[in-house]
Amino acid sequence: MLNPLHVFYTASLVGISAFSGLLLLLYHCAPVLYYLASGILLGSVGYCLVLYLAPKSRVNGNGKAVFITGCDSGFGFGLAKRLDSLGFTVFAGCLLADSGGEGAKKLRAECSSRLSTVQIDVTDDGQVKAAVQQVKDRLPTGSKGLYALVNNAGIWQPGETEWVSLATYRRVMEVNTFGTVRVTKAFLPLIRRAKGRVVNISSVAGLYVAAMAGVYCMAKAALEFFSDALRHEMHKWGVKVVIVEPGSFGPSTNILLPNVYKQYIEVMSDAVTLSDPSHRYLVGADFEDYITTM
Repeated sequence: MLNPLHVFYTASLVGISAFSGLLLLLYHCAPVLYYLASGILLGSVGYCLVLYLAPKSRVNGNGKAVFITGCDSGFGFGLAKRLDSLGFTVFAGCLLADSGGEGAKKLRAECSSRLSTVQIDVTDDGQVKAAVQQVKDRLPTGSKGLYALVNNAGIWQPGETEWVSLATYRRVMEVNTFGTVRVTKAFLPLIRRAKGRVVNISSVAGLYVAAMAGVYCMAKAALEFFSDALRHEMHKWGVKVVIVEPGSFGPSTNILLPNVYKQYIEVMSDAVTLSDPSHRYLVGADFEDYITTM
């Protein structure tokens, strides 16, 4: 298998050789074009060097507060630790913050006093309201509001349309879409005050449909349009709305738990093509039992 770096180096050498040959040809045939092309080349190289060597700006986290949902594991857990290390005041929203969740325990043990875990189920209006009040009470001194809200909480449940119950559709939509809407609406006043930003963790699944993931794709597609609409509405307030679209990070984010993933593989093994009668099919009732136990 070709090494991507070797391909890149080879292509670069070929390009440089071809461009050098072109310059040599221009030098003998059209000196004016030769000097023009040389100037453009040197200017481009100089510009790239300036960009590379110039000091990179980094946001100073001192006095800035960020609220993140879904910090029990995965992206949310990692982001909470990273922002804490950069000096931000982090409110790590965890589903199991008050229930002995391992993620919340690790965050409290491994991070600074700037990080606090917040109990939040994004489908629960009462918990969302309580989370907003907790953030208000603990904002850094002198802070106008919330620097950023990261809507990261999400779930994924596989299945074809005919097999998946309406309860599953509602559950996935309630967490992935309406949960984001609920939390965003609750925190918008704090975000507007600081002219902050809303970061919605969507997915490439919001752009195209993957096999056995219609429910998840539908929820993420709705989240994409919600984010686009919110961006237009928040522009006049100086609030930014950002969409992040990861792909193929299921195992690392724990959005699909190992036991669920194992069941999913078994289901996919059973759901083979009709051309092979030696395999059985997981029919509607069987799959309904499977999907509702996840």
